Amino acid sequence: MSTKSDLRFNSRFWEETIEEVDPDAPRCAWPDCEDLGEFKAPKSRDSLREYHYFCLDHVREYNKRWNYYEGMSTADIERDMRKDYTWDRPSWNFGTFKQTAGANGGGFKDDFGFFKEDGSFKGEPEDDMAQFDWEERKAFALLDLKPPLTQTELKARYKVLVKKYHPDANGGDKDAEERFKIISQAYTLLKNTIID
Repeated sequence: MSTKSDLRFNSRFWEETIEEVDPDAPRCAWPDCEDLGEFKAPKSRDSLREYHYFCLDHVREYNKRWNYYEGMSTADIERDMRKDYTWDRPSWNFGTFKQTAGANGGGFKDDFGFFKEDGSFKGEPEDDMAQFDWEERKAFALLDLKPPLTQTELKARYKVLVKKYHPDANGGDKDAEERFKIISQAYTLLKNTIID
């Protein structure tokens, strides 16, 4: 059995350590080198899981010379690099996949309702409040209403709130009186805004 000598730093001094070397351990694959092959390097681009074993000096030399893309055209290099973007898995351009069995068929489950039955994207939800300015939106919120709305529905909601917040119905309560004024202003604003 052969030995391997190495200088290592011990907490107080440099000491030479001598380790026994396994006779079956791989030798450096570099020509005319008898050192241990402790470091792996791939044999070729096509066999990345097969290795040459080198000593430290020769693995450094091998790595300096190694060029994974050697012998490849620019288009081949580009194609190979693109495969790495998706971890070498197949992918499709966004928006090109069409379902054939509808949104809930074909193994696709749309829990959030983003797609129509034919599998196409619904797009942004329509905002019924988009046509109204900030004051009108505030009035809708105050009356607890949402568009589309008719004059009849607006008037019915206003009557319910008047009965609840009218000062006479609340024994002259100042907070109810203020609330009643704000509700009346909101009703007047929406009454002039909504067209049947």
